[in-house]
Amino acid sequence: MTSEYTAKINEIFDSVQGEGPYIGYRQLFIRFCGCNLSCDYCDTEFNVGEDFSCEKLLHKVKSFDLKFIHSISLTGGEPLIHYEFLKSFLPEIKKENIKIYLETNGTLDKPLKNIINFVDIISMDIKIDSCAKIGDLFSKHDAFLSVAKEYNKEVFAKLVFDDNLRDFEIDECVNLAKKYAIPIILQPKMSGDKIAVSHDKIIEIFNKFTQKYQETRLIGQVHKFFDIR
Repeated sequence: MTSEYTAKINEIFDSVQGEGPYIGYRQLFIRFCGCNLSCDYCDTEFNVGEDFSCEKLLHKVKSFDLKFIHSISLTGGEPLIHYEFLKSFLPEIKKENIKIYLETNGTLDKPLKNIINFVDIISMDIKIDSCAKIGDLFSKHDAFLSVAKEYNKEVFAKLVFDDNLRDFEIDECVNLAKKYAIPIILQPKMSGDKIAVSHDKIIEIFNKFTQKYQETRLIGQVHKFFDIR
C-alpha cells in the first residue's frame, strides 16, 4: 500500500466508548487533528499531533490486539477533513475484519460519500447555535444524513445542550431525526467532569423531546465521570 496523503493525528489509544448507544464498548480511538468548525464548548486540542502516512498508521493500529476491540473509532477534531487519507487507509484496515465507527460533526456530506463504503457506524453530532455558537447547520446535517441513509448505514445523532436550548431548536432536531428515522442522544453540557446543566432543566428538556419523538435517549458522557480518555 502506498499513498501520497498524510494526516496529523493527536493520539491513538485503547479505551472505552463514553457516549451514545455504544457506551461501555472497548474501542481503539484514532483522534485526528483539525476541524472545519469551532464550537463554543469544544475542549479538544486540534493542532498538536504527529504526521502519519497510511503505512505508518496501519502498522501502529496493528500493534494493538484487535481481537479484543469492538471497533475503531475515527474521532477528532473532524476525521472527514482527512477523507483523502482515509480513502487509502480504510480499505486496508478493513481487511482486519473490524468495524469502523465514525464520530463526526455531520457537516461534510461529500467527504462522507468518498469513504462511506468502509464505515459501519456513524455517530453524528447535531450542532445547535444556542450551545455551540456557530450558526444554523441543519441544512448541512440534512445533506449529510441523506448520504448516510442512501447507503443504509447505522446512524445516531448526539446533541449537546445547555440551559439556553430553545423550543424551535428542539423542533428542528426532532424533524431531522424523524425524517431519517434515527435516534437522538441527549448529552447535557459538561464543565470538566461536572454536568453544567441543572437537574430540573435536564428533565424539562428530556420531556420536551420525548413528547415529540419517542426515539430520544438521555445519556451523559460517562468517560468523564470515570476520568478516562
